[in-house]
Amino acid sequence: MDIFLVEDSQSIRRLLVQRLETMSGARIVGEADRQDDALALIHWLQPETVLLDLSLASGSGLQVLNGLRTHGFRGRVLVLTSQSIDAYRDACIAAGADGFYDKASGLDTLFDDLDVILDAPGNRRAATEPARLPRDTLTGLFDQRSLLERTDQASKMVARDHGEMAACVMMLRNMDALRDSHGEGAVEAALRETAARLALACSPADVLARHASGQFALVMTRVESAAAAGLLVHQLEQLMKPPFEFQGQSLNLQAQLGMSLFPRDAISARALLTLAEARAHGAVKPDTATVFTH
Repeated sequence: MDIFLVEDSQSIRRLLVQRLETMSGARIVGEADRQDDALALIHWLQPETVLLDLSLASGSGLQVLNGLRTHGFRGRVLVLTSQSIDAYRDACIAAGADGFYDKASGLDTLFDDLDVILDAPGNRRAATEPARLPRDTLTGLFDQRSLLERTDQASKMVARDHGEMAACVMMLRNMDALRDSHGEGAVEAALRETAARLALACSPADVLARHASGQFALVMTRVESAAAAGLLVHQLEQLMKPPFEFQGQSLNLQAQLGMSLFPRDAISARALLTLAEARAHGAVKPDTATVFTH
């Protein structure tokens, strides 16, 4: 079951993530602490369940709930709040909430209810998956599964040290045009060149991956601040500007980047990378959801 968290408190989000990660079949696909971000990401990702706080950093959970139902969201919405009076409960149920839980006394009930939902036929994910190679065969970088595992491990270490880390997703925009004009060999050369350039910006502790056909991710496991992470993204942009040589011709790489910060923007590894990818897409996102939900 894919779950999206809408919660402005990092400590509460951390608690929810830690508990949900122990539940077989539960998968956190995104996080947001603001109304506009929540509506945009939920519309794009279409999770099966939304855990929704009423008090947000910008906007309100009730407005999120109204916006979701107005635009046809059919997933489950479970409201979490410290406002447990009947008026809030009635307003949420009337707006289309499927459940209402008091943060102070109702979290155990929430997790019990989620366990019941997860136990329903078809909701539990397979306990094992076919063995996969840990690296992309073309570039030698980590693949998507390895990226998620290592980002999760890094986030736990950074949280223990009360630090920050940044996730950057880069998309190569001109691969189809390059394939049409110069063939598959040029595309493969462009992907190898991109991997080599990104490696120049990595420290030994960072995680670099090619997680989709034209997408790369770099997780910087130690950043001093959001401003420092922004400088690293600028460095990546500069690395991608020069053309590369293919069969005696100079060809350009067209890259778009998005970045998210742990723990400011997201606690879970998948949500952190999903948000970075969403920001790389910008205002115009593809019809299909992020690769990190597959």
